[in-house]
Amino acid sequence: MERLTGRIILLWGWRRALVAFLAGAFAVLGQAPYDFFAACFVSFPLLVWLLDGATGEASGSLFRRLRPAFAVGWWFGFGYFLAGLWWIGSALLVEADSFAWALPFAVVGIPFMLAFFYGFAAIVARLLWSNDIGRIAALAFG
Repeated sequence: MERLTGRIILLWGWRRALVAFLAGAFAVLGQAPYDFFAACFVSFPLLVWLLDGATGEASGSLFRRLRPAFAVGWWFGFGYFLAGLWWIGSALLVEADSFAWALPFAVVGIPFMLAFFYGFAAIVARLLWSNDIGRIAALAFG
């Protein structure tokens, strides 16, 4: 298990973004109508491990130190909302001749904007981060 944890913590670049995106999308299975609550026991530890590895340049500005945490939170939130809000696109197809133009804005634009909340929450969590069990409380508070 420690080997897997270490590999996830050390992910970088597009691999870290992809794992965060997929973890967010997998977290949707813990919500209605799927109610597969075990999905949250997989996706949120992944988020914690990804935030463990989201350290910026120690000598850089506050922005440079927190940017990786924001990116992890944003990709997690984007995956979560993209997988969870797909039904909005179905609602727009009821009268497709009038509302089809809004389909990309609803299906991709809304999750894109809502993911910023997860990104900022990851920044708050990273500011309160510690190396013990308190990091989970920091994530819950963020």
